[in-house]
Amino acid sequence: MAKVTINQDLCEKCGTCVLSCPETVFVQKEKKSIPDIIHEDLCFSCGHCVAICPQEAITHRDFPQGSVNQINRDILPSSEQIFESIKTRRSIRAFKDKPVEKELIEQIIDGARYAASGHNAQSTEFVVVQEKERLEKIVALTQLYLTKTAKQFRNPLIKNMMLVVAKYEVEGGLHLIDDFDRVIKEYNDGKDTILFSAPCVLFFHADKSINFSDVNSSLAVQNAMLLCHSLGLGSFYAGYVVSACKRDSSIPHLLSIPNKHQVYGALAIGYPKFKYKKWIERRPARIDWK
Repeated sequence: MAKVTINQDLCEKCGTCVLSCPETVFVQKEKKSIPDIIHEDLCFSCGHCVAICPQEAITHRDFPQGSVNQINRDILPSSEQIFESIKTRRSIRAFKDKPVEKELIEQIIDGARYAASGHNAQSTEFVVVQEKERLEKIVALTQLYLTKTAKQFRNPLIKNMMLVVAKYEVEGGLHLIDDFDRVIKEYNDGKDTILFSAPCVLFFHADKSINFSDVNSSLAVQNAMLLCHSLGLGSFYAGYVVSACKRDSSIPHLLSIPNKHQVYGALAIGYPKFKYKKWIERRPARIDWK
């Protein structure tokens, strides 16, 4: 069975499928001729051709009936509405003692999975953690990672060896030693400044062998954060947890994440204790026009 077919009775020979295809699946040999499908093997199922054909003349094996939907432009947000959402989203670290409903988490993941991905890989996978004991274990394991890292950074021999292997990354970490110490002290004092007692953490992971899997996950994280904001939920990027996952297998093992996968993002989610009524201006963009 062919992956892509063109109904010659419906095709108006406009060539939009040829122009919109990111690969060279279609070729229109003459103007106003029905395009030929010559490189079907290059198709990575982005769906552009099916979505753009004005006569619905193109069918695709990966998009059966019911998977192609009309755009409802009446409910699309304006640029002002999108920008207001972007400007007013904040990283929230004070949460109510209230669980996040499964239906809302599913909406957040649904929005995340529509993020752009290289070659339409859709490589990002998700783990939802809500069990209190497991969340506490993640905090404890992250604290152990920070303790170990701070100790290594203070050892001149180990520090110099690390600088040779990953100079810029280690230099960045050296600036955070005081913050490591603060987080560790607060943990020992019974205060969680790693996940801030968030009732839910959403992990983003993917197969490391997939090109751009890290970027794909980061784009999914941004979608998820905006969805959280629109649903009245607060969130923040749990960077120390992600760093711990990158350099230590303890947390991925706890979450049963495959060995060949990497955790690229972790989003702490919950109902915010406080509501912000104002947004704060950011520094002007640094732009070099050529």
